[in-house]
Parts: sequence; C-alpha cells; structure tokens
Amino acid sequence: MTTLIESGEIKQIIVVTDGRSNTGISPVEAAKRAFDAGITVSTIGVINIRNSSDEKDIEEVEEIAKAGGGLCDYTHIEDLSRTIQNLTHKTAQRTIEQIVSRQLKVIIGEEIENLEPKSRLKIVDFIENYGENINLKCIVVLDTSGSMRDRLSIAKRSVVELLESLQGRKGSSSIAVIAYPGEEAGSSIICGFTNEIDTLRQKLEALRSGGGTPTGPAILKACEMLYQYYEVCGTDISEGFEALQHYV
Repeated sequence: MTTLIESGEIKQIIVVTDGRSNTGISPVEAAKRAFDAGITVSTIGVINIRNSSDEKDIEEVEEIAKAGGGLCDYTHIEDLSRTIQNLTHKTAQRTIEQIVSRQLKVIIGEEIENLEPKSRLKIVDFIENYGENINLKCIVVLDTSGSMRDRLSIAKRSVVELLESLQGRKGSSSIAVIAYPGEEAGSSIICGFTNEIDTLRQKLEALRSGGGTPTGPAILKACEMLYQYYEVCGTDISEGFEALQHYV
C-alpha cells in the first residue's frame, strides 16, 4: 500500500457518483486493485433530497471506499463543494496515519491508540503537520451519467473550489479529472494533473452528461493515469501495478 507514497506524495482517487455502477468491472473490485497498488480510493454519494430511494441506489459507494482503503460520505449536491474538500483532507490524513501506525508497530510494537496520551498527542501533531506539507495528487472521478444532468454545473464548480482550497496547503497540490461515461473505454480524461485554476475551469467546460454508469472502468482509468504519469517522471511504481495489468 505504501508504493505510491515513497516518492513523497499522497495519491488518492475521489469518486463522486449518484448511482450504482451498471457496466464493466465491479467498482469494488477495481477499488481493491487500486488499493493493492498503493492508491487510496474514497467516495462521495450524491443524494436527492426529493427522492429517498436514492440512498439505496448509492449504498455501493460504501463498499468501494472500504475496498479502496478510503473514506465515504454522502451529501446533497448543494453541499458537494464542502464535502469533497473535507473528504480529500481527511483521506490524506488517514493515509499518513495508517503509514505511521504501521511504522510504530514495527519499531515499538504498539499502535497509535495504545500509546500513552502525551506520546499519542505528539504523533497526532506530527501527522497534522506532515499532512499539510506532503505533496498531493488527487484524481476526481466524476459520474456524468444522465441522472447527473441537473447537478453537473454544481459538480464542476465544486471541483474548481477543491483546487482553490488545496492551494492553501504548504505542500504542492494538483488534481486531475476523469469523467464517466466517456468516449474511451467508458471514461475520458477531462483534465490532466494541474494546479492552475483557470486551466481546470476551462477543461471542465467540456463536460457533458448522459449514458450509463461504468464506475469500475473509470477507477481503473484513474489508476492507469497515475501509472503513466509516474512512469514519465521516472518514478518506478510498476511493482504496485502488476495486479492491475489484466484489468486496465
């Protein structure tokens, strides 16, 4: 799981969806493969306040996050911006906490929660500070199926506001966006990794809604994107991706 953190960056995928996947590989299986390759997958389920059946339709998002080692949250579209910012921050903090906890287990044979209060507080402070300084790569995997038509404009704005909020961090932050369904294998790269707000806003203008919900293939597309990015940068992360090659 630590493969993609050794380069000094946290890599995470945030899936934003309002419904169950209905085509391609299971998104739960895709998230598990991502986690095995060192990528954390968190999820946001967008619910409709006027339709209580939506909550049943998006129960799948909890299973995706569990398999991907990430966090899950639900929100109404009006609160998506705040939710995606909070979840991105919490996912990064949790990833660091898991790594530190494993290292403590190796070094002193104890988990963080088993430390005496003074030592535990020092570790928590370290995690907070490190979380603000470490570089962050985040791919937003955005459901643009037909049911998201009336929510797409808010979703676009929420992604832009996410990047704006990340610019307050001390560490370098950049995000990319994959939309599904798309022209290529059920998903399309809308914007490559960028820290430029104007670039992201311009790329998001190309987003259109319609079609099914191939969540699993979109998650694997995000994994492939990360793999190709670090391959170009000369960072060897191939070991973590061996399990993905059959699926990507």
